[in-house]
Amino acid sequence: MVRLVGLDLGTSGVRYECYDTDGRILATGRSQVEEETVKEWLTSLKAAIPKRNRPSDSEDIVLSAQGTSGTALLLDEHGNDLFRPLMYYEKDVEQFRKIEKQKSLSSLAQRGVSISVTSPLPKLMGIKNRYPDMFRKVRWILPATSWLLYRLAYTEGEKWVDVCTDWTSALKFGVDITHEDPSWFHPLFQDAGIPIEKLPRIVPCGEELGHAQSRLAEELGLKGARIFHGMTDGNATALAVGCMKDGDFGFSSGSATVIKYACNKMKPHRALYYHRHPFGGFLAGAAPVTLSALKWFAERIMGISVEKAFKLADRDDLKQEYLYFPQGDRDPFGDPELGASFLKIWPEDASKERARGKMFRSMVLGLTFLEYYYITLLEELFNHEIPEAKITGGGTRSPWWNKLRASIYGIPVKVMDERPGIGALIPAVMKLKLFKDLKEAQDSLLRVNSTYQPDKELGAKYKGLRDTFLKRWQIVKEASEVS
Repeated sequence: MVRLVGLDLGTSGVRYECYDTDGRILATGRSQVEEETVKEWLTSLKAAIPKRNRPSDSEDIVLSAQGTSGTALLLDEHGNDLFRPLMYYEKDVEQFRKIEKQKSLSSLAQRGVSISVTSPLPKLMGIKNRYPDMFRKVRWILPATSWLLYRLAYTEGEKWVDVCTDWTSALKFGVDITHEDPSWFHPLFQDAGIPIEKLPRIVPCGEELGHAQSRLAEELGLKGARIFHGMTDGNATALAVGCMKDGDFGFSSGSATVIKYACNKMKPHRALYYHRHPFGGFLAGAAPVTLSALKWFAERIMGISVEKAFKLADRDDLKQEYLYFPQGDRDPFGDPELGASFLKIWPEDASKERARGKMFRSMVLGLTFLEYYYITLLEELFNHEIPEAKITGGGTRSPWWNKLRASIYGIPVKVMDERPGIGALIPAVMKLKLFKDLKEAQDSLLRVNSTYQPDKELGAKYKGLRDTFLKRWQIVKEASEVS
């Protein structure tokens, strides 16, 4: 019997999922990550594996993984970490300023791939400049997902050779995706002074990597599993919500809002980046920081939980709305120093709860307008109406917000079951021919939890504010550049 096992190496926690080929959940587990170190990741992974309902040795285990894009590990020839992980959210503005003027950067942008202040490259440049002797000992620079899979495949002390990574995990390091087989964009690495031989080979998502043989694999109950190259969390989510064919749109609302749109052609735009779709064509995407801002504001400024903040925002009857403009340091502006802004804040005679609800409601509205911005951008860019939005993640658990989304978008919103592990596994199960076609795999493995239809009255209420937001956000960005 085939068992599908997906591992999720997230920023706040590690997740384990085990499914059968009918999409039924057989076992699941999750563990928090207290600090971003390899030791903590492995400790959390072991804690996430449930004691019961593990696959047995007699079963055929198909294993893959997904993780945050842009996180880099610097390893020696045996896969041991030489530095702490370079996390996807960290910045090296000084090194980015050195590379951003290079022609190679603009040339890569014309190929649909943007290098930003949070990309691995400027941080790798900083490590090389500050620790040249230690950097010379680096044999492999790997995305976190690929590191985890090889950590399961190689026995302890064995030399890592012919190491590969999937083309989605490689992207933010600097990849030319205009060819059928994506490849490292050599001019960029030459300008940055990062040796290309320290990087892995690039292979398609779902390529077979080997078998799980390490002591770690045995401790996790996964020894002997067939390992397949996975993908980034954003792309895994895209497949898990059903972004399979041209025109499919969806996103994950988590620490960042990871937006994905399946398309046959690549149309470069400063607010988008592109991945090769595992099943042909491309996935246009963006990843503005969103839900983490809500959580930070609720806990650090308001002193309440994000759950309570949502309740206050939902019940608040407002005559005047504030305008909240999400930070644009990543997307859509790519301005490393652009933070979030509030406009139209008026002191009023209101209770503490009402004031809190009004502030939080404005933030939710601003993030919803940001999501709508990307829907309209993609529709205009590809000259194709988006008929529905398929969403998942922690930011989709509020029915009030989902109703607001559908009404502001003007299209149905489908909330999909969170199955990032399944998303990473779909290319592998198709390669193994476990399903006759992609539709059968999608029907068997994915789940719709609920559907929200637009409320015309609510949509009309926010139409003017929505249009005002889109016009003013660019002005806020320009004003922030005035020193």
